[in-house]
Amino acid sequence: MSPLDAPSGRRLLVLIPLGLLSLGLVLALGAFWLLSQPTGTRPPRSLVIPPGASAQRIGELLERENLIHSASVFAWTVRFKGLGQQLEAGTYQFDGTRTTGGIIQDLRKAPIQTQRATIPEGLTRHQIAGHLQRAGLVDSARFVAASEDPNLIRQLGIEAVSLEGYLFPETYFLDLKADEGDIVATMVAQFRSVFADSLIMRLGDLELSLHEAVTLASIVEREAVAASERPVIAGVFQRRLKLNRRLESCATVEYALGTRKRRLTNADLRVKSPFNTYRHRGLPPGPIGNPGRASILATLYPAETEYLYFVARGDGTHIFSRTNKEHERAKRQIKQQERLARQAQARRATN
Repeated sequence: MSPLDAPSGRRLLVLIPLGLLSLGLVLALGAFWLLSQPTGTRPPRSLVIPPGASAQRIGELLERENLIHSASVFAWTVRFKGLGQQLEAGTYQFDGTRTTGGIIQDLRKAPIQTQRATIPEGLTRHQIAGHLQRAGLVDSARFVAASEDPNLIRQLGIEAVSLEGYLFPETYFLDLKADEGDIVATMVAQFRSVFADSLIMRLGDLELSLHEAVTLASIVEREAVAASERPVIAGVFQRRLKLNRRLESCATVEYALGTRKRRLTNADLRVKSPFNTYRHRGLPPGPIGNPGRASILATLYPAETEYLYFVARGDGTHIFSRTNKEHERAKRQIKQQERLARQAQARRATN
């Protein structure tokens, strides 16, 4: 007996699942359509698609920048259309005004002409300007001017007098036609993508503002060499802040002097500057360079420590001390080791 010949009760049992299936299909298609629509985010930002990236990975990069609603919808659309091998690696300019399908079409075209530039961790904005000028990408004076342009800083949502600390050190593929403001905006956008929501939430636990955290991270960046010591150094500085002790960071003195020195003199430590943490308590007015991811994480997740002092051995590591007496002993120990090393070098030179 066919369903049409079945009793009305049985026909109803057949029709109800078919109706539910149709409703589910309509809802799924509606959700898919909504998730494919533009996000509306502006301004445009550069996005680097690495060679060999899968559709899912590209979708995740786009979703992280809020350029699409769903990485899964992006990946499914690419696979459904059979375009997985047609997405070109390179640097693209996107904003949130394109649908998922439109972005996929854009990724099938040739990317913009770019030049690779790697910005090391810890450089100041002036050093970054010089680095990019030597690469032929910017005029250093215009780059510095852009990094302190109040209108641009406000547009980028940074509450500071300059973008020192917010020009994220990274390897970039920069548009050869981009001006200095565009490049500054790209670097700040990368900072925003790294300092994501979970890290912003962590600021409340530490009772630090974003600017204070970036400032402290920039000091950690300049003081730490060995990766394993970053959280300890961050812990020392945060403990000193809680105890209302001066940070006494040599890196802040070097920033105030405008030069790096192997050994600071007593006169150097007395330099008059709000950045000199030997003279002033608390954090300096702003960052002393542009910290990388590791120093930011060390600052937000410092080691629990009883140390209050540290002194550089000269090999990239430090001796940490709990008391000033221990600290003075550590300094004498290092000076003795340096003296013995010089004597050994002199003997080798005469032999």
